[in-house]
Amino acid sequence: MEIRLAHPNEVGAIEAIFQEARAYLAASGIDQWQGEYPSASEAIEDILSGKGYVGLVDGKIVAYAAVHRGQEEAYEAIYDGKWQHNNPVYTTFHRVAVSASVRGQKFCQTFLQGLIEGQKGPDFRCDTHEQNKAMQHILLKLGYVYCGKVPIDGERLAYQKIKHKSERSLYQEVNEDDRWLLNSN
Repeated sequence: MEIRLAHPNEVGAIEAIFQEARAYLAASGIDQWQGEYPSASEAIEDILSGKGYVGLVDGKIVAYAAVHRGQEEAYEAIYDGKWQHNNPVYTTFHRVAVSASVRGQKFCQTFLQGLIEGQKGPDFRCDTHEQNKAMQHILLKLGYVYCGKVPIDGERLAYQKIKHKSERSLYQEVNEDDRWLLNSN
């Protein structure tokens, strides 16, 4: 899976993924995202502010998330619990969605892990609907811990993950000549 910043000309594909996620949630009896949120306007704002990320498989967008770094008012108002660590700067994932074409194939988990590895800082937070058991399961698999509730669209369950040093993506410049030598042996 390739993970990169989203481009403005990809808003249509992102909005289609939002629609598929909305339909999936509705079919699951979950009232999350059953209004106009999230929409193309949120995706455009994310993209223009450098917060919109996509996951691609064979050049096709299959995942989307908004990545926010800094404090968020709703997250500062956590209740019925507390954050594991109260870091002044943290990374939050919002509007996480995957295409119906890859649902159930661990693409969401892979996408979020790739985003975690590619971001600075150890503190990651996310929230989800109380009935969204699929997202809760993914967060727990990624090492997130339930911390309490936050006042977003009424009430959302809040999760936090402290990244381990081993969760850093490795970037290497490869000399084309060296790569050719490796492949020719």
